[in-house]
Amino acid sequence: MACCGYGGPPLNYDKQIDCGQTKILNGTLVTARGCNDSSKYVNWDGLHYTEASNRYILAQILSGKNMGEETMSFVIKDHPYAGY
Repeated sequence: MACCGYGGPPLNYDKQIDCGQTKILNGTLVTARGCNDSSKYVNWDGLHYTEASNRYILAQILSGKNMGEETMSFVIKDHPYAGY
């Protein structure tokens, strides 16, 4: 479910209104509002991850727990600053 959006569960997302916008939908003035605690959400606005999600993903990548050796060598080899 999106932290910032409109529509409520299960997605709290409506492609007709962006996060923070106020507009008339189906004859009703509505606002796509942010949640109180984005650290409890994976998705910010239906399109982007929250900071909490990005931190978790980065921690998994840096720990190497979920990456095979061949995957990491491919990522590192093709990185522009890898020095290869």
